[in-house]
Amino acid sequence: MSPMQVIEQTVVGAVPDTSGGDCLILSTNVAGVADGSTAKPWDDPRAPNGATLAAAVSEVLERLDKDCTAAEAAMLTSSMVAGLHRNAGFMPGSGAAVTFAVIHAPSRQVWRIGDAHILVDGRLLTEHPTGEIVVARARAMVLRERVKRGVSVSELRRNDVGRQAVEPLLRSLVGLRNQYVQNLGYGAIDGTEVPTQFIEVTNLPTSRCEVVLTTDGYPTVTSQLKTTEDALQVRLGRDPLMIDEVPATKAWGQGRLSFDDRAYLRVVLYGLDNDTLVGD
Repeated sequence: MSPMQVIEQTVVGAVPDTSGGDCLILSTNVAGVADGSTAKPWDDPRAPNGATLAAAVSEVLERLDKDCTAAEAAMLTSSMVAGLHRNAGFMPGSGAAVTFAVIHAPSRQVWRIGDAHILVDGRLLTEHPTGEIVVARARAMVLRERVKRGVSVSELRRNDVGRQAVEPLLRSLVGLRNQYVQNLGYGAIDGTEVPTQFIEVTNLPTSRCEVVLTTDGYPTVTSQLKTTEDALQVRLGRDPLMIDEVPATKAWGQGRLSFDDRAYLRVVLYGLDNDTLVGD
């Protein structure tokens, strides 16, 4: 019997009729989500994009053996991404990157690199602060000033001048990827080494537990997909520019389904006594 059972899952691209850059990771021993980074204006279009890298990283993670560690998973995925970059003629560490969170059932651990959301039996695992919140709040400040001056929300959805204004900060944020600078740097799979501080490992109980993993396209995460989706729709309706607390680095652009791609996975991990799933 598989040690896990998927209860709910979804992947929704921000652009209609696409899955975007987010992926589900589903195999006998590994389950999780991966998030390919959004293209930046300065990214070379000839380099592997976030969606391509997320799909490739997901394949590596799905094949991890039962004795693999989180550090080894980081090394394997980083090596694979480095190879894709080099094959395309680019240096590792440049361009797109991937973040992920997975359950590794044999070790009964959750591994996270980046900003995925994790609930274990309804308890949210704290995320380490990074420079992204600095960028998001600076963008929110610019947009709030425009709204105060009378620029319509519709116009700002069409033309996110806040994101344009913080482009230098976005560049600086990317420059801190896999650089351990307290409260500013962050980890991601981009072909360079991920510092140990950014490889988060959480031990799961030996008894039956329920784990929810999502990408950051969900501002609020609950133990059910419907209520998580409902919370997203409420936020988009109230704050389409995504400038309320906690702000985002981009708006819900017109013609899009949301401000970002999103993936949600709800899994039951059976207890070591081989219990069975009961109810929902």
